[in-house]
Amino acid sequence: MSSRKKGVRREEKAEPKEAGKAKPVKPSGKAPEPIVTSRHGTGFVTRQGRGFSMGELAGAGLSPRLASNWGLRLDFMRRSIVEGNVTSLKSWYSPPAPAKRVEGVAKEVEEEIEKVGRKVKKEAIKVEKEAEKVERGVKKEAVKAEKAVKRKPKPKKKAES
Repeated sequence: MSSRKKGVRREEKAEPKEAGKAKPVKPSGKAPEPIVTSRHGTGFVTRQGRGFSMGELAGAGLSPRLASNWGLRLDFMRRSIVEGNVTSLKSWYSPPAPAKRVEGVAKEVEEEIEKVGRKVKKEAIKVEKEAEKVERGVKKEAVKAEKAVKRKPKPKKKAES
């Protein structure tokens, strides 16, 4: 039995928005119709399908939620992948091309990042060496203190009168 209260919904997790990622735009034109092949008697018949399978959507690079929002029919029960459906989806929807990098600026920025990285690395090495020196000095002082505690002072002889 579930420990959840009736009527209480789980909070949906918000998807993090990626910076610089272009939103997909609904393609213009009529959405393609899914086609399936089914067996009738001893032969196969090609007919219009109920909807696109999840494998066909993945092959075309579409998410089921996006396809549903765009009005594509989906068939969650079908597991087959028809290549004709994948190509028709790809021709109808082509995902936006990633933004092109400006070569000159990108190279300069990468070089600057490398320079800063090298400087930081050198500084880190210096700090590590200093920390080692301090650690060695502390250890030496600790050893001296232990030796001083372990040494017992010699008893003084009484002077004879």
